[in-house]
Amino acid sequence: MAGPVQIVLNTENYEEAREKAGGGGRKDFFAHRDREFLAHRTALIGQLGTISATLAAQAAGPVGFVKVILRREAWAKSHRPMQSLFREDRAPVVGGGDLGVMIVEARPTALAQIAAEIGRAETITEMKWDKEKEKDVPNPSGRKSETGAIERIELYGPADRRSFSIDEAISWLSNPMTGSGYQVELFDGVPPRGDWDRLDAAHRQLVESFLAGFNALGFGVSVERVAHLRRHQPLVSVRVDEGADGAVLLMVDGGAAERRKDLAPFSPDRERHFRLLSFLERHPLVRRIGLPGIVTRSAPSNERGQARPRTLTLPVRDTARTHPRIGIIDGGVSDALGDWIIDRWGVLADENVDQEHGTFIGGLAVAGGSLNGVQNCPEADGAELVDIAIYPEETEGVFETYYSGGLTQFFDEMDAAVADARARHGVRVFNMSLNIMQPAAPEAYSPYAVRLDRIAEDNNAVIFMSAGNTRPQDARAEWVSDPATALSGLAVARNDGLLMPAESARNVAVAALNPIGHDGCVAHAPARYSRRGPGLRAGVKPDLAHVGGSGTVHPTVGHGLFSILPDGTVVDDCGTSYAAPLIAKTAAALDHAIEGEVSRETLIGLLVHHAQLPEPLRHKVLAPVARHLVGFGMPPSADRIMESGDHAITLVFASRIQQGQQINFRFPWPASLVGDGGTCRGRARLTLVSTPPLDPRFGAEFVRINVNATLQQEQKDGKWKGRLEPLYLPSSRAPSVEAELIEHDLKWSPVKVHEKTFPRGVGPSSNWRLFVDYLTRAGEVMPEGGVPFTAILTISDPEGEKPVFNDMRQNLQALGTTIADIRTAARITSRV
Repeated sequence: MAGPVQIVLNTENYEEAREKAGGGGRKDFFAHRDREFLAHRTALIGQLGTISATLAAQAAGPVGFVKVILRREAWAKSHRPMQSLFREDRAPVVGGGDLGVMIVEARPTALAQIAAEIGRAETITEMKWDKEKEKDVPNPSGRKSETGAIERIELYGPADRRSFSIDEAISWLSNPMTGSGYQVELFDGVPPRGDWDRLDAAHRQLVESFLAGFNALGFGVSVERVAHLRRHQPLVSVRVDEGADGAVLLMVDGGAAERRKDLAPFSPDRERHFRLLSFLERHPLVRRIGLPGIVTRSAPSNERGQARPRTLTLPVRDTARTHPRIGIIDGGVSDALGDWIIDRWGVLADENVDQEHGTFIGGLAVAGGSLNGVQNCPEADGAELVDIAIYPEETEGVFETYYSGGLTQFFDEMDAAVADARARHGVRVFNMSLNIMQPAAPEAYSPYAVRLDRIAEDNNAVIFMSAGNTRPQDARAEWVSDPATALSGLAVARNDGLLMPAESARNVAVAALNPIGHDGCVAHAPARYSRRGPGLRAGVKPDLAHVGGSGTVHPTVGHGLFSILPDGTVVDDCGTSYAAPLIAKTAAALDHAIEGEVSRETLIGLLVHHAQLPEPLRHKVLAPVARHLVGFGMPPSADRIMESGDHAITLVFASRIQQGQQINFRFPWPASLVGDGGTCRGRARLTLVSTPPLDPRFGAEFVRINVNATLQQEQKDGKWKGRLEPLYLPSSRAPSVEAELIEHDLKWSPVKVHEKTFPRGVGPSSNWRLFVDYLTRAGEVMPEGGVPFTAILTISDPEGEKPVFNDMRQNLQALGTTIADIRTAARITSRV
């Protein structure tokens, strides 16, 4: 008997007032180490004095930015030094860097006040009696606790702003595909000239000195605001020109694309770049100077496109019914797939079109099963395509003729095309097997990921992108069956980190696996060219993995993954470019199978929830690296996701968590899995996908609200105990401090997976609950509309025998829970 996925329709019945969070309380980080604390306190006061003197002497005025670096055990919200020391009215937090790094805005007067507060912190360990522990415990003042939480305090300086050499910059910017402008991120935006009267004297001096600095350079420089980014990430493009007419400051939105045509040619003059960078890296308003990215297809193999003696009859589209729909963002899809192309968005002249890459992707979506078998391409053939041909051929000088402003204009075109496909054809799933030739940084949420996430969020869509391919010379050795040897191969690999914008938080990055049926590689092992995470520190990247072809050529099957050329010829190839559309096809099939509009969270959640680690990565020795290679694993076909046997039930909660609320869904464990004394056996898996507010100013801490879901069992004392463990739990756990919760429990990650098998039974009661709550970052507030989330829970009998589906369905209906097959639930609920 089939057990279709069930959605809980009356989630509002399980909302209740949020329990008060206890918090961590004050901690004495120097308990019984009085002499060490005195030295630490003195050191911090000295650091503040040095920074204060530097700010007082700044030509740009007294406002500056300071890094407050916390010790690892003080990363938790309750330990942050924001109540007694770095208060909002004294030195407000304006951003972050890596985990545990606060950036505050400060002036000499404020730093003097903070130093005075630190000086008042007691140097002895105060104690108090703890009734519960029945012993004396440290009882520090707020000043001492916060002072001890800080490791050191540093002025935000030139080394924080620039990480490349002048020669590297000139070489990179000389490529017209970049747009030739430095990407300069500011701590605060430059307001329109008419609003300067609203600034206090110090902030006005900061802005005036920034703009005046360009004019003082004495040579041509063009400064232009980069539009379409979140208000939290003010960004300007700064370009060194050949002319000597001084600065051209285009600091208002609108019309910039037309004005850009009048700018002078790019200057590679080293002295000019040296003077510009010297000014920028020392000005306090500047947060980061970056080099612009170059968009490129996920690099194909050097031996791609070998024609194979295979015949293919493409499936014929049945116009009497609907099919899964996918938008392909690439260089174009040829008329060989014309029967399946329902619309085209084209900006490219015929002579600048290169359809080879896009057609291979489209061929996998339309006929992947016929060409590669269901073991490699499990979805049924057929998919309606919207051809978004916006990436021109990779010939020198072509890209910039369409996008003279570089990636900003390219994303503008993508934004318009996605919105059009969404509005005209209801396309929710897009494939973008393009990357930006810059590695994702663990402490920075890039403006490219910001823009891509905004496109997805604005259109309630999901973009499936490739994790990126290594250069041929950086490809790893083929995966071997012995785990220790496989680890050694990873240890010596270089230059194989994830490429931007795969660190995206709203979309899905896909890694590549070896195919089945290729004798030269281990089936479903990570492909040797597939780039790996972690991307940003909080979360799992890449998200998922699928077959992308082998990086080793076989004498008869080549790379082991087949599709077509623009003329219809069958060829083999490999790349993360070709793994992404296989998962996009599954997502499109899910979207097609569910009536109405399924939420982004549910669509991603269904894929992640049912994904499994490939067999070659299941050895416990590989657990620490598996998630960086394949994310949550490889999802099965849409049909297998939507239905299981009667030995399991999958429940979906699609809702929003609001300010001051929590979700408390109580239910009895399936009766057929309950033993004597209430012990419960079985297997449970819980996946949570949420869409929390994001703020790129805070670096690795850019996720501002943590939504969490736990599966808990009632204990004899009436309390509840969590029973599941994170998917990537290490063999030995460190204490549950914030750092470990981020690393292993995926705290602050928008996507979380927990699971556990209870073969012998667990606990004293058959009473369980699914509990969803939230935690905000220090200073963050819940959005007015709450945070949308989807929680997916599967309970099953590992032996595949007990009638779990019927047990749970009857229990839930008896309790008044309204559930329905997710495929038709849109008829009776507004959120799926």
